[in-house]
Amino acid sequence: MPLPDLIEIVPLGATPEVEITVPGSKSITNRALILAALAEGDVTLEGALWSEDTQVMVEALRRLGYTIGVRPDAGEPGNRTLGVTGLGQVIPAGGTTKQPLELFVGNAGTAARFLTAFLCLGQGVYRLAGVPRMHERPQAALLYALRELGYRIDSEGDKLPVTIHGSGPSAGSCRVDIGESSQFASALLLCAGLGQWQIGIDGESGAESPYVAMTTGLIEAFPSDG
Repeated sequence: MPLPDLIEIVPLGATPEVEITVPGSKSITNRALILAALAEGDVTLEGALWSEDTQVMVEALRRLGYTIGVRPDAGEPGNRTLGVTGLGQVIPAGGTTKQPLELFVGNAGTAARFLTAFLCLGQGVYRLAGVPRMHERPQAALLYALRELGYRIDSEGDKLPVTIHGSGPSAGSCRVDIGESSQFASALLLCAGLGQWQIGIDGESGAESPYVAMTTGLIEAFPSDG
């Protein structure tokens, strides 16, 4: 059925008094999941969006050995309350050179970029892969920055799939260009505290880019001890 060219919107006669709960944010939820895993102790995330991208992140963290509980949100069907047991400097699971721990990120850009940096803090070998479309998406600037910090990451064409040789926190500095995606800077910043990294950001707006500012705001607000 075709839509009409014009739709009349009739103003309300009076201002209603209502309270609504809106769906959560994919961007905030996946950032918060990484920060929760890096914290020490139990973290509760309320109003977390339950989307394909956030479910991919939850399943990846579970495969890495984290305990994550999921409860319905009575106020919004698209949200969940997530309970994460953070382990600080410990990423529980890891593979070997002969048998890397396989993680699937689908077409979730936030999961792919954030986990790439996060896994460098582990003590094992990990392989990140996704759907074919995800394998076409840019990753090079993030990989360059992590290599500048001293981490070994193997990849053909600097795109997914990638094999990450985690070697734990390692103090260092790098620069990252966010011309293709601000997620590169966010991935590094989320892990910079534990990794002891100093991050310089190049590209339009730099650290003032809206999504980078979102990341730094969450880091500043997030408790490190659950």
